[in-house]
Amino acid sequence: MIGGKTALYGVVGHPVAHSRSPQMHNAAFARLGIDAVYLALPVLPGALAEALAGAHALGFQGLNVTVPHKQRALALCESVDRVAERVGAVNTLRRTALGWEGYNTDAPAVRELLEAAGVRRGTRALLIGAGGAARAAAFALSELGAALAVTTRRPEAAEELVHGLSPGPGPRPRTASYAALLAEVAEAEVVVNGTSVGLDGHERGFAGISFGPGQLAVDFVYGETAFLAAAARAGARLLRGEDILVRQGALAFALFTGRGAPEAEMAAAVAAAAESTK
Repeated sequence: MIGGKTALYGVVGHPVAHSRSPQMHNAAFARLGIDAVYLALPVLPGALAEALAGAHALGFQGLNVTVPHKQRALALCESVDRVAERVGAVNTLRRTALGWEGYNTDAPAVRELLEAAGVRRGTRALLIGAGGAARAAAFALSELGAALAVTTRRPEAAEELVHGLSPGPGPRPRTASYAALLAEVAEAEVVVNGTSVGLDGHERGFAGISFGPGQLAVDFVYGETAFLAAAARAGARLLRGEDILVRQGALAFALFTGRGAPEAEMAAAVAAAAESTK
């Protein structure tokens, strides 16, 4: 039961109705007997500052931040952790008396998952996109020493991302022409979709993209996206948005509550939410 002492948490984004974070975090609260509730909070572009101030005034204890707000939220924090500062985006906010502490749990989550999938120094990686999710992936790939190429529809966005990366143990990152996307995909060992392609209203994209056996396809968008479907048909390995969601969510949960996350229950809740939408 929700009462006057129930702690409030949520995820802000646009769109956000599709988010599985409420099911995931509410399952974790229930498993550990924490009196808390987690909500999906739609926030239009341009209204983020007002929304974060309002959530703080209403007593929210923590927030997650998703598309399209991760970069903008960074500037609205009282302080940020080292990873968020280097990535240039936040996805987790923790309440303080004066405002919000900002963290990036996407980047360490993606690094853990990529490393477990065999990404190491010299692995040829292609990153599509330059927004908040893509920045987290770029940080993770650079930290692992991958030979990273970044491509976007706007070349200046790729240039900005590449030039803003701290040096890693691998080759210097480069930009790649979006016009040569299909050829770049064919040459890569790892291909990451860090764009909104696959979300509601953004279903189309990457026409003609094809993969090969042994490649690793990574998609931040969860669900059965066309990007992952093309990879699966070709026998490529898949790292799904759900995998990233659960791992970063577990890290965020620990920041929110100071307790270890029941990751198995969180993963089961995400899987159940996926089944209910089929």
